[in-house]
Amino acid sequence: MVTVLSTLSAGVAIIIFIGMGIFQLLLALGKPYGKMSYGGRQEAVLPTKYRILSGLAIFIFILAIGAVAFKVEWLTGFPVPDLVNLAIWVFAFYLVLNTLANVTSLSKQEKMYMTPISLIGSLCLFIIALGL
Repeated sequence: MVTVLSTLSAGVAIIIFIGMGIFQLLLALGKPYGKMSYGGRQEAVLPTKYRILSGLAIFIFILAIGAVAFKVEWLTGFPVPDLVNLAIWVFAFYLVLNTLANVTSLSKQEKMYMTPISLIGSLCLFIIALGL
């Protein structure tokens, strides 16, 4: 059974993943936001290696959106529900690690903006994973 809290958390998580995906797309396209990513250790425009990583991150966020949508039954028919459950837990812990990395970033902007975003995202995913 999907609860109201899980449904609200799913909406917030998906909005966060869409935003993070757009941010990664902008980084991959060479927009000058590199100081707000990767620990603030890169130039404003990321080097090619990091732009490729940002491009790959978009697909991770798409997978996360799909996992959340299946978990709260906005999408149905996934043949392996245990895989969806595992994915939600993996993404939740990924965002916890991401939050810790953002807290220790050299970039004030990354600390200020990305830390709360990843923290809220992780909390939403834990709510969904636990079925609260």
